[in-house]
Amino acid sequence: MRGIIAAVMMLCSLLEASTIRWYGTFDAALEASRSSGKPMFVVLVERGCGECRQLFVSALRRERIVRLVNGKTIPVIVTKENEDYPIELLYTLEYPAIFLLSPREVLLKPPVTGAVDAALLEEKIFDEL
Repeated sequence: MRGIIAAVMMLCSLLEASTIRWYGTFDAALEASRSSGKPMFVVLVERGCGECRQLFVSALRRERIVRLVNGKTIPVIVTKENEDYPIELLYTLEYPAIFLLSPREVLLKPPVTGAVDAALLEEKIFDEL
């Protein structure tokens, strides 16, 4: 019985380590960012965007990216169609767009837009975190 419990616990930890723990809303992520002091990793997407879909099936599933996002940031997905985020701060015409925001809602780096792979994320977003 202990072996089964240990195996289930190991499987759960592996599954958790292999996916990004997204916050449900911009406001919830902002609150977590303010309380933890970690920057927000905001992914702004548009419905029907092929490059957005590709980002989620490739780069954001890489083990190193998942570790970086979960360990160093507060991740949240925002859709262009949802107006529950600071549109003037996260303004873009190109999707997906990835923003790194301080807990005070200040851009820490220029956004990364369009086709994004894991290497580009590491270079443009995580190089100094």
